Amino acid sequence: VYTGCNVENSSFGLTCCAERVALFKAVSEGEGDFLKLAVVGQENTSVLPCGACRQVLFEFTPDITIITLQNNRIKSYSLKELLPEGFRLQGKRKKDKG
Repeated sequence: VYTGCNVENSSFGLTCCAERVALFKAVSEGEGDFLKLAVVGQENTSVLPCGACRQVLFEFTPDITIITLQNNRIKSYSLKELLPEGFRLQGKRKKDKG
């Protein structure tokens, strides 16, 4: 289990969402196979990954399941439901060894 938090910045484009923080932390520690991502927020809010997070997740792990709490009910989505036409360069992403 890897956790993350939003790292806010005055320039919103430089903010790093919790989903990417957790993913990058796991990758930096040698992980490469991801099955599920749980996303939670403040009480009574519905939280799903933003477009940037969806694209990054797609490049690392297109078959991941996203789990979230919506209206006090646990819901799960495939990443393909949330990003049906994700962009990928030719070939599969390879982890850097370094």
